[in-house]
Amino acid sequence: MQADSDGKGRGLGTRHTAVVMWKPGTIPSSLPATKLGLRTHTAYFCRDLITSLNLHMPRTLTLALVVSLLFSSTLFAQVDAKVTIDSLSRIPVNKAASGPWSWYTKFGVGFTTVQLTNWTGGGQDAISVALNCLASYDYADSVFYLDNEMQLGYGLVRQGKQAIQKSDDRIILSSRASHNTSHWYRFTGFVDLRSQFVDGFNYGALDSLGNPTLISSFFAPAFLTAALGAELRPVPQVKILAAPLSSRSTFVSDDRIIAAGVASGSGAFGLAPGERSKTSLGAVVNASIDWEMFTNVTLRTRFNGFMPYETPDLWVVTLENAVNMKVNSWLNISWLSDVFYDHRIPVLRTDGTTGPATQLRNQLIVNINWNLGS
Repeated sequence: MQADSDGKGRGLGTRHTAVVMWKPGTIPSSLPATKLGLRTHTAYFCRDLITSLNLHMPRTLTLALVVSLLFSSTLFAQVDAKVTIDSLSRIPVNKAASGPWSWYTKFGVGFTTVQLTNWTGGGQDAISVALNCLASYDYADSVFYLDNEMQLGYGLVRQGKQAIQKSDDRIILSSRASHNTSHWYRFTGFVDLRSQFVDGFNYGALDSLGNPTLISSFFAPAFLTAALGAELRPVPQVKILAAPLSSRSTFVSDDRIIAAGVASGSGAFGLAPGERSKTSLGAVVNASIDWEMFTNVTLRTRFNGFMPYETPDLWVVTLENAVNMKVNSWLNISWLSDVFYDHRIPVLRTDGTTGPATQLRNQLIVNINWNLGS
């Protein structure tokens, strides 16, 4: 802008020279510029502009100019705000995705049904319903890992005119804490608790009143395994824990089952008659596999073997397999297979004799799922 010979500028004067030289972003130092958008900078510009224009222009023309500036700033502010929001919103999203805590919950309802009418091939009507829940709450940083997992399951089945019977009943709570030492192994502590919700019966053995024999109940039994050792991860899908410092505790809290063990003279679940709990020291081998075999087909395997030091040749073995075939986001088909063996627990075998035996359960379930997670 030119200046008069006396040092004063023509038209708007010396004061307006300062306004013209003003740049967006020149704001009071008390307001951090990083928290202000284009709309705020425009407001400061308009304030200084009004102060100068009021000295040299009619108020009507000044008002029209300011309104047009504000309108244009609104249009540009929309673009500026979108860029600012997009750029800033990535920060919390990335923090949440890469944060130390993560969780996952999956609810499922499964069912099978058989209905026969004048069917010469024989058979009976059957219907079954299964409820399940799988949840995890995990923590991970560069050196420490904490994996918490819960598995709940309950199922009922009715065949023909028989009474409704329980087909599934499980409570599994596990926690694994690890200190990262290398990319393929780490020191790990492991705790696993297993029990069931309601009474379980042997429908093939009737008591004196003609009712099925009670064989289990809530926390009768309950098995608690604790282990400390090293976990190997040869590939990301496989974890193998070898724990020479381990213990396995058996609990029986139901007086009816304890009384039945006293009456038979053999106790319950490997405990002496009248005994409610027992802890054995030993070593644990624990392995898990989470593998996507094909697209939308995953294998989930959990193996747990406990070797008591007092009887190293009599292992307690648990093997759980699940093959999940995803149909869509809310429907899948699951095949479940559970194997359990404990030499101390006598069971009624299929040949009518009583003694230790391998226990096996297979299920094929059509699941309607509801998934939640971070």
